[in-house]
Amino acid sequence: MKKSSNAGREIIPIFFAVDDNYAPYLGVCVRSLIHNASKSYDYKIHILIDDLSDENKGRLTSLQTENATVEFVNVASRLDAFGRLIHLRDYYTKATYYRFFIPDLFPQYAKGIYLDCDMLVLGDISELYRVDINGLLVAAAREEVMANVPVFGEYAEQVVGIPCEYYFNAGMLVMNLTEMRKIRIEEEFVELLSQIAFRVTQDQDYLNVICSGRSLILSQTWNKTAYPDENCEIPQIVHFKINYKPWRYDGVMCENEFWSYAKETAYYDDLRREKRDYGASDRERDRLMYENLMALARHELDAYYAETEDAPFEANAKRLYGV
Repeated sequence: MKKSSNAGREIIPIFFAVDDNYAPYLGVCVRSLIHNASKSYDYKIHILIDDLSDENKGRLTSLQTENATVEFVNVASRLDAFGRLIHLRDYYTKATYYRFFIPDLFPQYAKGIYLDCDMLVLGDISELYRVDINGLLVAAAREEVMANVPVFGEYAEQVVGIPCEYYFNAGMLVMNLTEMRKIRIEEEFVELLSQIAFRVTQDQDYLNVICSGRSLILSQTWNKTAYPDENCEIPQIVHFKINYKPWRYDGVMCENEFWSYAKETAYYDDLRREKRDYGASDRERDRLMYENLMALARHELDAYYAETEDAPFEANAKRLYGV
């Protein structure tokens, strides 16, 4: 086990949230991040968990280098504050909500980067950290699904109340932790969670509402969906979301890079086995899940239009802000 040794280097804190199911993808993401990160900094990788096996802890810890350490932080007790308010659906797990805990759990940091596990970091993460977010809450890239699929774009603008060009994907966040503590973001989230149940993109919807007017939209290269695009240059961060996952499908953007980094982790054989065993019934389930998500967005839109038909301003204000 190697640990950071140069006390003079600036620390860049990076946060993930994971369970045992997503640990293999996190392993590849961490390996790619460390490989491409500037050696001029120390990287403190904090992994938020509820329950994670000792085997996965060992595999992830083995990725540490001279200037990058891995630490696990159990957040099980903090979940009690949410109780039955948390909404889960399909592939969403409780871990997706953990990012709201970061500001209060790490008071020593003024700023940090949150990343989803299903990403590959091909650029220098320190460049992302240096983005100026003074006075803002977050910097993030636009959610491409909202921008490119009409029903989701309409959902974002009407139900969530965020224009598509400002609705961000929460899989990569440069977080102004100082400002988040000032607004008590965890408490604000719990209050909003008790008032309205966003069911389509869940915690991402809540973050967009809370950060509305205080977010910086970054270039798409910092969070590029991995759908095939021959005209796209290799991004800084590629996001294997929806059904664009190289451990299940062929023809995914940067799949060769993914497998190259996977070979440098203890998860390579597991990931190859998942790819081999992923069959027609699994792909059909994925297709139906996406269709169901589109149907859910349409259902939420229909309910919104029905609710706001007679008094749109008053009804929407009551839904979102309890006034």
